[in-house]
Amino acid sequence: MPSVSELLEREGATVDLEGDHFERMLRRRDRKRRNQRFAVYALVGAFAVVGVVIGVGSLRSGDDGTIAGPPATQTATPIPSSGAMEPGMYVFRTSDTDFDASYRITMDIPDGYRGFEGYAVIKLGENQGMSAWVVGNVYADPCHWIGTLLDPPVGSSVDGLVAALASQKGRHASTPTDVTVDGFAGKYMELTVPAGIYLAECDGGEFRTWLGTDGGERYLQPGQRDLLWIVDVDGTPLVIDAALGAGTSAQDRAERIQIVNSVRIDPR
Repeated sequence: MPSVSELLEREGATVDLEGDHFERMLRRRDRKRRNQRFAVYALVGAFAVVGVVIGVGSLRSGDDGTIAGPPATQTATPIPSSGAMEPGMYVFRTSDTDFDASYRITMDIPDGYRGFEGYAVIKLGENQGMSAWVVGNVYADPCHWIGTLLDPPVGSSVDGLVAALASQKGRHASTPTDVTVDGFAGKYMELTVPAGIYLAECDGGEFRTWLGTDGGERYLQPGQRDLLWIVDVDGTPLVIDAALGAGTSAQDRAERIQIVNSVRIDPR
């Protein structure tokens, strides 16, 4: 079972996310802000009581045990609605208000990102970024998507969601591999849109892959590659999505994977 760190060695062709499609896709996910939750500190010493952080997030690998993320000594900050972000730990929200009320997702974001509407981060100068989703349903044909939502819907299993995405028409999927993020098991896969797709020939000029549980559409650009970590969080498949483009360097790809290495998923 590969760890997130081992994914740093993977390579793949990438292409630009053009225009403002990432922002338009995110804008459709209208969700209420959630109050941030603070870590609890307590350690009883022989002569005094001092504070330490409880429940440091971790990433488990079937080969080499636990890979711990950075010490969770920072205060988690809600993602700003806009503007450049200071490096630090930020709270990510999904498109599912019930999930967000039950769990808090945090990631350590390095320098060079900006917030978008409080629930996604975008790399400065690249118009691409990272988001978290709870998927409501999947399109069988992302280009000619009208009338192709799965019936019955994809359901609540990681394997079912992975199979649905892997079988989408006109889209390349890597072989899913086992992965564990912060103790939650699931699958890692990469999905690529063919570079030759002509969006004007797609329904509504959009290449759609899935709907969030709130009905927000996830749509993509020709040649776009998405790195997906799909993990089972107590019966709900959580998708961590890192979008890459042609201008994405190997260093930036590694940076995205390191961000996922810092993921913490805590019950509220």
